[in-house]
Amino acid sequence: MKVYLVGGAIRDKLLGLTPKEKDWVVVNSNPSQLIELGYKQVGKKFPVFLHPETFEEYALARLERKTNKGHKGFEFDTSESVTLEQDLLRRDITINAIAQDDNGDLIDPHNGITDLENRIIRHVSDAFSEDPLRIFRVARFYCVLSDYNFTIHEATYEVMKNIVKSGEIEDLSRERLWTEFSKAFNSKNPWKFFDVLIKTNAAEKYFPEVMSNDLIRKKIIYFSNTNIEKDIFLSILGFSVDFIESFGFPKKIIDLYFIFNEFITKFISLEMQDKSILNFLNSLDAFRRPERLKAFLIQSQYFLDFHKMKEGEKINIFIKINNIIENKIDYGNLTNKNVEDIKRNIENINLNIINSILLNKKYQ
Repeated sequence: MKVYLVGGAIRDKLLGLTPKEKDWVVVNSNPSQLIELGYKQVGKKFPVFLHPETFEEYALARLERKTNKGHKGFEFDTSESVTLEQDLLRRDITINAIAQDDNGDLIDPHNGITDLENRIIRHVSDAFSEDPLRIFRVARFYCVLSDYNFTIHEATYEVMKNIVKSGEIEDLSRERLWTEFSKAFNSKNPWKFFDVLIKTNAAEKYFPEVMSNDLIRKKIIYFSNTNIEKDIFLSILGFSVDFIESFGFPKKIIDLYFIFNEFITKFISLEMQDKSILNFLNSLDAFRRPERLKAFLIQSQYFLDFHKMKEGEKINIFIKINNIIENKIDYGNLTNKNVEDIKRNIENINLNIINSILLNKKYQ
């Protein structure tokens, strides 16, 4: 049994970066041997194991054989006869196909180190075209690595275009696409994800809105140069409801999307009078769920800044209101009162809070 460090950890280390995680490949072994050593098996389709102490992933070296369309149409061979070189050959790009043995020596059969030095993203072999998801993985890697002046090799672009022509991308799962899409938005250059997909003609299938709506692209570029949180970022780009719901966005982002789209126009046109503000807060359910108001204000601030709309004073007033709500409003003793009296009492206290802020007074 031999163990090698592989993939992104080697790539990042050679780029002078701190690896975020480590992946290992195990040669000349089998599931029974690893389980006896205390590893926990987690992979279903092919054996992946967690180290008993570090919990890092260890995968048996494997071969892949294409049996059907899409990224799921593979059979795997993880027998003890599979070599390290065979395992590296199935990987996507050369800079991810470098291994390191326990002596620190690098194994680089596909010239990944040279491509790192020349800042090139290049596919390893013809097997690249068997997995259509790799188009989106390359696009995501380009987002991250373009900071280091990487470019995608023209031959790799041609392979990706041919994958699209073949119709293979038609069968990709939304979950896997969401993973690559989401990771792209963790980078500083998420718009480059779409640049690659447009150049390979993959965007027409999955991201037609980005192709037809230049405003979305401008927002992506603008917001990626801010400190905006990813969930907020994705909720205010202007995607259609159909896209948001069909693409597999997490519920949190979908909720943020609908809150923003329901209230942003009302907020912009809102008259800053006590009862108007109270009605707006009630419709947003802000007193019961202040986290909704807080998220909406963050969304609004970025949106208004992008559109160069000067609503800073309005935003600041609502931030002050939200701070008071978050600190829990004292409505006094509401027992032994009828429902109408309770409602009236709560409304008066809330109006008092709003007026104290409008008059720039400290709420008591």
